[in-house]
Amino acid sequence: MKSTFLNLVMPIAAAAVGLAGALTTNAVENSNNKLAPVLGYKHVSAAIPCQQVQMCSNSGTFVCTSDIDGANLYAKPGATCPNQLFRDTQ
Repeated sequence: MKSTFLNLVMPIAAAAVGLAGALTTNAVENSNNKLAPVLGYKHVSAAIPCQQVQMCSNSGTFVCTSDIDGANLYAKPGATCPNQLFRDTQ
């Protein structure tokens, strides 16, 4: 009886430990991506919707602005720059 119980529980326990490890690794990788520096772009005109300016930390509460002209900076996931970036210092 005891060996039958262990034969059933041990594979389930091993699978649970493996699943927990995989979820932890995935969470760490995703959190590192969110805090990684991101290249900031500014809106110039309709012909040039996004112009590369400088790096932003993309963490913190201050809006990331250009050191050159003070323009707000955005991420560029596609052809346009819809996502505003942030930084730690003002």
